[in-house]
Amino acid sequence: MKRRTALAHLAPAARLLLALSLFWLLALPSQAAQAIPPDPASVSAPVRYVAPGGACGGATPCHATVQAAVDAAAAGQVIKIAQGTYSQLNNRAGTTQVVHISKAVTLRGGYSVANGFAEPPRPDSRRTILDARSEGRVVVIDGAGPTIEGLVITGGGGYYSGGGIYSLNGSAIIRNCDIVDNVADGDGGGVFVNRGSMQVLDSRVVDNQANWAGGLRIINNANATITGNRIAGNVAQNSGGGIDIDCCGGSTPYVARNLILDNQGGGRGGGVIVNATKGLLVNNVIAGNEATQGAGVWLDGSASYPVIATLTHNTLVGGPMAADGIWVGESVTAALTNNIIDGFGTGINNTSPFVSTVSARNTLFHANGSSTSGGIDSLWEIHGSPGFLAPLSDDYHIGRTSAGLDQGQVTKISEDFDGQRRLIGAAPDLGADELGWTVYLPGVLRRP
Repeated sequence: MKRRTALAHLAPAARLLLALSLFWLLALPSQAAQAIPPDPASVSAPVRYVAPGGACGGATPCHATVQAAVDAAAAGQVIKIAQGTYSQLNNRAGTTQVVHISKAVTLRGGYSVANGFAEPPRPDSRRTILDARSEGRVVVIDGAGPTIEGLVITGGGGYYSGGGIYSLNGSAIIRNCDIVDNVADGDGGGVFVNRGSMQVLDSRVVDNQANWAGGLRIINNANATITGNRIAGNVAQNSGGGIDIDCCGGSTPYVARNLILDNQGGGRGGGVIVNATKGLLVNNVIAGNEATQGAGVWLDGSASYPVIATLTHNTLVGGPMAADGIWVGESVTAALTNNIIDGFGTGINNTSPFVSTVSARNTLFHANGSSTSGGIDSLWEIHGSPGFLAPLSDDYHIGRTSAGLDQGQVTKISEDFDGQRRLIGAAPDLGADELGWTVYLPGVLRRP
């Protein structure tokens, strides 16, 4: 049974004061949700401005296109972009795009000319759109280290890889962007990263298409951090609906706290693929994705390029055609801890047990045709309802009825899907969510 921490030993007035104080703190609006906090180092650097038609009011130096501002900027400069749509294309290094970046600048959208580009930016209400109108890529990053914040990146098409964002040997940070409705003829409809590094943070990668990797493709030892994103509705005709991490074991891409929903992966990997490389998946909700093999996660390697995958505190939920929650091919070493696997034909399917090793610890299995195939070292299984609060509304937080409460092993994971403290109670809860505390007047703190 869960412990309840009552503050009944306090005087009534003190309990009421504490409760009201906690209620006031919890009710404060999130600054991160309202605006992008500017990087202090970049704010102190010289600034350039972009507005439709070059009408920046009194702000100077002013540019009519994002490319013109990038070309004029020095490394380290900030480029503030006013709300509006920017569709002017250019040709650089043999490719056509809205903006080609080969220097470490910051592009930040969400500003208003009317208030003089004042801080903070409001990208949710002041939409700053880069639209290639299916006539080229939207953003090309060429061996540079830019930061891109608060932009809508859409309409990319016409190239084999990377309709929305294409990065080669870059070291980019993508934060609080909408990468939506882009197409690649080959791979990486939304984002394509080849070597180098990329951080995709707190963004939305939605409704992109490709033959391979509809959402994001990370290849050739790229060092990727993909955290806090909504990756949804992406379609790959052949494989890799949401995220495809591929080749060659020289890095360990980190995929954490993402909502990976309703992606279609064709034959393989509806939600996530890890192929011929390493991968670390932590605190993700991977739900409603579809593929013939590995509707949730698909793992496969070779003798030359084995897979080493760690999956900790993930919630995997099947869709209408979900054969396998986790599909394991050859030359895979997979360590699975504290996960929820719900609603699949087979929860974990090791198809090559003589050449792959799968260990599962403290897994909550529910509503699967079978929990595991043969050849899986599965210990301390839990069977029962995850107790999701509102799965039809994509809310996979757990309630007090969850069979996964206090059923996990203690790990080094100190936060959950929401960034809230993990380990509340006797042991960690299973899956991406840790059931937290709520204040109940007059001053009782307990799990809801």
